[in-house]
Amino acid sequence: MRGTRTRRTHAGRAVIATASDAISHVRSEVQSRPWWYTTLLAIGFITLLTAVGVLFFGINSGPSTLVISDEVPPVDSLDFGVAISRLVGAPIERGGTIQVLNNGDEFLPALFQAIDGAKASINFSVYIWEDGAISDQLLDRLIRKQSQGVDVRILLDGLGGRKAPGDRLDVLEKAGGHVQKFRMPKFGSWTRFHRRNHRRSIVIDGETGFTGGMAVADQWLGHAQDPEHWRDMMFKITGTLASSLQGAFVDEWAGSSAELLVGPRIFPVSSATSSAGVERFINKINSPADDDHSMDYFFVLPILAARERVYVRTPYFIPDGPLMKALEKKAQAGLDVRLLVPGPVTDNRMARFSGQSRYEVLLKAGVRIYEYQPTFLHAKGLAVDGKWSIVGSPNLNSRSRELDEENAFGILDASLGARLDEIFIADLRHSKEITSDAWRRRNPLLRVLQAASRVLDQQS
Repeated sequence: MRGTRTRRTHAGRAVIATASDAISHVRSEVQSRPWWYTTLLAIGFITLLTAVGVLFFGINSGPSTLVISDEVPPVDSLDFGVAISRLVGAPIERGGTIQVLNNGDEFLPALFQAIDGAKASINFSVYIWEDGAISDQLLDRLIRKQSQGVDVRILLDGLGGRKAPGDRLDVLEKAGGHVQKFRMPKFGSWTRFHRRNHRRSIVIDGETGFTGGMAVADQWLGHAQDPEHWRDMMFKITGTLASSLQGAFVDEWAGSSAELLVGPRIFPVSSATSSAGVERFINKINSPADDDHSMDYFFVLPILAARERVYVRTPYFIPDGPLMKALEKKAQAGLDVRLLVPGPVTDNRMARFSGQSRYEVLLKAGVRIYEYQPTFLHAKGLAVDGKWSIVGSPNLNSRSRELDEENAFGILDASLGARLDEIFIADLRHSKEITSDAWRRRNPLLRVLQAASRVLDQQS
């Protein structure tokens, strides 16, 4: 015993001596350097700590649970419309048509036809823009329309648009078109660089628009026929819906270009005032602030209002407390609650593992979970009771709730709800359902990866 105690004492002294030597070495190094060198080193260290804090520890600052003052009215009631409108700060509107476009084979022909028919203006904003076949075909048309006198404006995200072909965009600008970049890295704004413009707002003549999950890159070609071509949806909208979508473009354009877009070439009166079309909609244009969690409420309230079923599809499932509890509550109440997420083919494994770390709780509550198998599922949206649908750019993750600029429509329209339900069920045929028994028997290493990803998923 005495020998063991002696060895421990010697080991402890050795550790202390090593620490003392290290401190002495650091002190000597600091004293041997000029004062300005030490000052800059300290500033750099503080800056690094600040950046880490801004990027990772300021997210998910919303409430972990929500208290509802009364029973949430059904989604097709005016009471629900008024409640969600006031809650997220967006007006109730009506009118306009909406059409679902599955994958590139349906989206690109509709987009190109609308651009070819443009007479006054084309405003184009998506998150990703990469050189390739889609970009070439699109820019050929945009350059041609600009040369014909149509005002063409492209808003590129400073990060998502970094692979856009600069030479072709220069040709567009020389023809009179306008190209701006949102939030480029520069002195004084670096702490906001990680907050990106994730909106999808494409509007032609203020009368026809497109929004959803797709962008300008060749993974959106085709019909999701292989792992290199993604499964996604866009939505063609007209009338009041398109006029409202224009708002998701003009405010970001003003901040990036200092140009305020006004007048009938941007907002034709006929499109802004027609009430024919969908029964009711709310356009949530989100620019997150630290204490604003309205995008979260935009999804949670319709789930709490559900009476029959809730169908959720998302490429990145990283729910916060209120969303998890809403799904659990409705499943426990006996509603048909289903979640469709990517399977093995994904562009973000950490996000997938993090989402999977929530499966056990959801399965226990009665939520049915499906993983899409053929390719990466990038389609997103929510359908409640076949009546209320949410479509647009947001994912169900931390970035969409608290970091990125997003836009989404909540739409009361039975025909759209029925169509989205039909597509959802069709996609389940290409998906693998996750069962409780199989999930409990999963690989122990997978459990570790899922737990670790959940800790590190704040930027996913």
